[in-house]
Amino acid sequence: MSEFETEGNLFHVGYALPARKIKAFMVPSFIDFARERGIEFISIDVSKPLTDQAPFDCILHKVYGDEWNLNLQNFSVHNPNATIIDPLSAIQRLHNRISMLEPVSQVNIPQLKIPNQILVQDSESLKNVETTSGLNFPVIAKPLLADGTTKAHDMSLVFNHDGLMKEIKLEPPMVLQQFVNHGGTIFKVYVADDYVKCVKRSSLPDLSKDTIEKIASDSGGAISFSRISGAVIADGRSSNNSGEELKMPATEFLVEVAKGLSKALGLHLFNFDMIRDGEGDGYLVIDINYFPGYEKLPSYETVMVDFFLNIKKLQELKEMTKKEIDDRIDETEV
Repeated sequence: MSEFETEGNLFHVGYALPARKIKAFMVPSFIDFARERGIEFISIDVSKPLTDQAPFDCILHKVYGDEWNLNLQNFSVHNPNATIIDPLSAIQRLHNRISMLEPVSQVNIPQLKIPNQILVQDSESLKNVETTSGLNFPVIAKPLLADGTTKAHDMSLVFNHDGLMKEIKLEPPMVLQQFVNHGGTIFKVYVADDYVKCVKRSSLPDLSKDTIEKIASDSGGAISFSRISGAVIADGRSSNNSGEELKMPATEFLVEVAKGLSKALGLHLFNFDMIRDGEGDGYLVIDINYFPGYEKLPSYETVMVDFFLNIKKLQELKEMTKKEIDDRIDETEV
């Protein structure tokens, strides 16, 4: 038995996750490894009040709905020292593809921007996109809501106004985002507080003017696709037209961006999709996701256990600081 495995030493993490997330993330080997190091994961029954369930030092969640929100808020009021991973308001911001990217400007890194994009509220607004938006075709049409459903991933590459009006399956509200040649590669950056890991994934290839004209003619003006990013690039090469390898961003840059976004977003666990700006010397953040698939990363068990051990440490430091303040107040009163 590990030195941590006595009940008094365990850090209790309640988890409320979708079934598919539990199956992928909460595997027995991970749960056993965590317990050996002092972390006990406890499944939450979302239909019951949290305050009536096992005492939790921390709650990890990725379920949504008004009932759950009220449940979690009530728990927080009665357990102010417990850590919620992550705050509801911070997560909800990521469900809207406009508000999702707004914090990028707060990071204040000159080499980091977002693509030009606009919100199209209704079908009438589509008619004026070319003259009022500042966008140039091709553009990527995305649903406004990014709520994890299949529909949220229904995207189209649109080459002209006809494609926008006739060919895409989406209906407003939607986001039109400027397509930028980026070497056919997305950099997916996983963040868990101080842990930062970047992996390459294949993306849409660079498009020449001739290619755009040909595809636009053949397709009717738009092509639908389920997801922008694809399989991890095994050989480290992108699908760009030059055939040159697209290098990973510098580690120092990734850490700076991750730290800045974590602060601006108010999130512990997230990843962001970033592409190289083919028209400049910087990078563009195109998507941000809460509590992504860490289980896809090598040695994720160690990464996540270390993350929760750090949460435990921060809680202990906070409690020690509070006790010191209370002791000083008591001494002053005497």
